[in-house]
Amino acid sequence: MIIFLYGDDFFRSSQKVSEIKNKFLEKDTSASGLSIFDFEDKAETKKVLNVLGTANLLAPKRLVIVKNLISSGIEGEQEEMLSYFKKNKSIESDSDIVVIFWENSQPKKSNTLFKFLESKRIEVKIQKFEKLAGLKLSGWIMKRIIELDVKAKISKMALDKLMIFSGDNIVLLDKEIQKLVNYASGKMIKEEDIELLVKANINNNIFQTIDALAGGNKREALKLLHNHLKKGEDPFYILSMFIYQFRNLIKVADLKENQNAGEYEIAKISKLHPFVVKKSLGQMRNFSAGGQAFGKLKNIYQKLSELDTKVKTGKIEIKLALDKFIIEL
Repeated sequence: MIIFLYGDDFFRSSQKVSEIKNKFLEKDTSASGLSIFDFEDKAETKKVLNVLGTANLLAPKRLVIVKNLISSGIEGEQEEMLSYFKKNKSIESDSDIVVIFWENSQPKKSNTLFKFLESKRIEVKIQKFEKLAGLKLSGWIMKRIIELDVKAKISKMALDKLMIFSGDNIVLLDKEIQKLVNYASGKMIKEEDIELLVKANINNNIFQTIDALAGGNKREALKLLHNHLKKGEDPFYILSMFIYQFRNLIKVADLKENQNAGEYEIAKISKLHPFVVKKSLGQMRNFSAGGQAFGKLKNIYQKLSELDTKVKTGKIEIKLALDKFIIEL
């Protein structure tokens, strides 16, 4: 059997490999049938092929993990491996041997070995691990929480805040989820738990974009937005950051303008991160030209909410929605 695992989400692909390896080791407790070769650590194709071609009397069942051959192996190594599998097609249907080709990133689609593993000329179980975003990311978070504690739950507001604070960094998210589940101890994870335990991973450039909007500089705001997109940042995450920050601006404006609260009081009452409160106060003042900021911010937030609904229902493409928000503000 041949398995091909790859993609930018290294955390989930490594979880899959661990799952397969642990299941194998339940029967082969001595690990005599397990072989792992990492081409980032200068593994050699000849050693891999030697294991594949030699019978193991102690362990008739074998698991061979070949990591990063496409991304780190030299062309000759890859060609040698490719030639072996073309000649030994019986491996793909051999239930006594499992070969896992595992790449910790997205390989080049033009690579010959990649194309061979992806082709239908050979029977390969393929799983691509793309970076999660939007509903897929929130679904993974809820599933992970249940895996850690079947009694644990998370509120919708807490889920949104966790995603905003941690972004799409699955490694960071997993650490924060474990911390939250342990703290909640079977109870609902709430917004205040996120505020207390999760360190905000807020990108200053998002604040710069909103600063440009507040100053009426749409050209600069568009430039900053497209800089985010060129860097490969998730447009759904950017939209969620806009929604999150304008929601915060409304809270801060309400407390400042309608209740005359100070910075410390605002942080205490709103339960916002002090860093967020400080930045929001500065931005709020920029939106107050010609009157109070509260009413203007409510109108902007309404427009964002409408765009968010259209994006989620497929009525508008996400990148177009972001451009439209800035241009029409």
